[in-house]
Amino acid sequence: MPLDDLLRDDEAEYERQFDEFEQRYWRGSLMNGAVPICHEGCTLRIWLVVAGEQAGRVWHDGRADYKGLKPVVTPDGTPATFSLWYDEWLDRAVRAAIS
Repeated sequence: MPLDDLLRDDEAEYERQFDEFEQRYWRGSLMNGAVPICHEGCTLRIWLVVAGEQAGRVWHDGRADYKGLKPVVTPDGTPATFSLWYDEWLDRAVRAAIS
């Protein structure tokens, strides 16, 4: 993403760099081999990887907030598998329902 200072100094160059950034950042091929499994609002999602070396793992898609794609991790920092993520999600849902 271009620096904000560039916007003050050269708006046309800022726009060119921002357009280039947007094309790379939102490239659909980034999500090949994954399916969205949870919507967290405002196009923030959790994706389950179904192909490749990350198959079975879940990733947080924070691109709408320009925070990128990051693996979901357990409290000890281990990348979360679908079953670990789903168990935690279900526990939170049940606690919210009975509160």
